[in-house]
Amino acid sequence: MATVTKPLILITGANQGLGFATAQQLASTGKYNLLIGARSQEKAEGAIKQLQGFSTDSSLTPIVIDLDQDESITAAAKLVEERFGSLDILINNAGINRSSDPNATLRETYRAVFETNVFGVAVMTATFLPLLRASKYHDRRIVNVTSGLGQIGMAYSPNSEYSARIWELPVYRSSKSAINMINAVDAVSLKKENILSVLAAPGYCRTNFGGGNGVKSAVEGARPIVRAATEGTAKELFGKLVDDENTLVEFGW
Repeated sequence: MATVTKPLILITGANQGLGFATAQQLASTGKYNLLIGARSQEKAEGAIKQLQGFSTDSSLTPIVIDLDQDESITAAAKLVEERFGSLDILINNAGINRSSDPNATLRETYRAVFETNVFGVAVMTATFLPLLRASKYHDRRIVNVTSGLGQIGMAYSPNSEYSARIWELPVYRSSKSAINMINAVDAVSLKKENILSVLAAPGYCRTNFGGGNGVKSAVEGARPIVRAATEGTAKELFGKLVDDENTLVEFGW
């Protein structure tokens, strides 16, 4: 088992987009050791080759995680347990906004998106929770990446940039609403164990996830995720959201 002297952070979907930008920013500090999660070893190792140019002080370890497969999540947790013994911070970043099958029915599309964005995240957290509990780190956290699109109040509001009048996207929106509730329940239930569960909303970023469209870069979008993972105190962050302006706000419905 490796001796870990820096906080160990696992990022899912870290091979591209917001996940990669988050890993890049964390690696550049040299303060953390990172587990680079991706659906294949090749993708994880490819990301690490790029990340090595940003840090010589952080260890970067590839880890294969397919959120659609319980066996993959279980195997990843076993690897972390055998190699490190515990985990300090989990960043649930990986997600999709549509089915990979262009001919998918509405039911199939909902199922595909919820499989990754909701079921996968729920299983990921439950599977890695024993490793978080085993950690001696004083500031253990679970960061769930959400979106303003998942807030029901914003969907109703005619004045919100996330209004359903502008963005319908019912499949993706509802998956993020589900994540918001999962986070709320975890935040309350884990508070007594001093494990923080917190939300980060990156905003509309120019990544492959959104087809290259967006109003900000992945680097800008990663900042709220990094803040949720590493800044502030559990007391300050409980029940809050780090929003797309990198501001800590009360989480609305």
